[in-house]
Amino acid sequence: MSSASSNNYGRIFDGRSFQEITHPIASNNEGGAYDPIPPTKNNNNKSTYSIFVSIPHFRDGKRCAQTVRRLFHTAAHPDRVVVGLIEQTDSTSTNDNDPTCLMEYCALMGHQMKHHPPGIIHLAERQADYDAVLASCPRAATQIRSVRFHHYGSKGPVYARSFTRQVLGNEEFCMEIDASMDFGDNWDIAAIEQWKLTNNEYAVLSNVPLSAKEKASSSSNNNNPSSAAVVVEVPRQCEIKIGSEGVPLFETHADGKAIGLTRPLLSRTYSPSFVFSKCHYQTNVPQDPFAVQLLNTEQFPHFARLWTRGYDVYTPTVNLVYRDNSDLHPLHHEAGHGERGEKKWPRNDSERRDAHVRMKVMLNIHHGITNSE
Repeated sequence: MSSASSNNYGRIFDGRSFQEITHPIASNNEGGAYDPIPPTKNNNNKSTYSIFVSIPHFRDGKRCAQTVRRLFHTAAHPDRVVVGLIEQTDSTSTNDNDPTCLMEYCALMGHQMKHHPPGIIHLAERQADYDAVLASCPRAATQIRSVRFHHYGSKGPVYARSFTRQVLGNEEFCMEIDASMDFGDNWDIAAIEQWKLTNNEYAVLSNVPLSAKEKASSSSNNNNPSSAAVVVEVPRQCEIKIGSEGVPLFETHADGKAIGLTRPLLSRTYSPSFVFSKCHYQTNVPQDPFAVQLLNTEQFPHFARLWTRGYDVYTPTVNLVYRDNSDLHPLHHEAGHGERGEKKWPRNDSERRDAHVRMKVMLNIHHGITNSE
């Protein structure tokens, strides 16, 4: 294949050098490779699709509410979008800094609960007010489902995401995102079109989202990616390193990028900050509820599980979602044990050690006996 034609598929930057993409990896029709299983025909046309979006948050209701509002506002067909919230908040607190995402979203939409004095004597009137707000708040009763538990019961982001299946319905497509995100216009149509370009029923679109500060320039490129004058750059993880516990780790940031892709590109990494797929992915490769107290350590084992179950991860050709860090987490100002002093879930080092062993056993790099045994 000539160098001129190889440029038609784009190129990647792995953090050190550029590499031209010389064949359409998404279709795999060349070189005798096996074709992926094509998309099934059941209910995947534009007029009837549905998208389930899972959003876990830890005491981050204010930013989460902004995300939910943007999610509906930027969708081409918001009536086909369903949100599943996994809320970890202080259910006994009257502090306005720790609202639920659902109630904060309703407040943004002009339906706010009244202030009620604490105590069981006022429980009935609080519940009546809650029900009234929920009934009048746009989309809250019909398109937002939620699981809520006290933040003292939190065990990390993977544990929180494992509750997704409790609020998942019969939607066709599923998307996982973080609590503070922004979206490109008509992101729902664009995501489905990107998924269809893979021609793979078991395709999973995933990459580290671009910063929302770069949304304006990125969105203008996304809207016209076929123009010869426009080159779309999409963040892409490339390096895999061995962590201190002996488990392979993905970089938390995008150490590379895909440039001018014409079709989604196979990837060997995945980011839980953005995942888009058919919903059978959520049932065939569920988040591990026993991967407690972990942040990045579980990502490579999860990637191994999805790949060995027949799924392929792709970097999309355009930026679909954006990471919004314009506002800090509302609890960052309090003393905590996070990297930036933020308040995080209660630590349990024994559970964390056992979860690390579980990840290594899963990858066949540990015999499964902990030091305590």
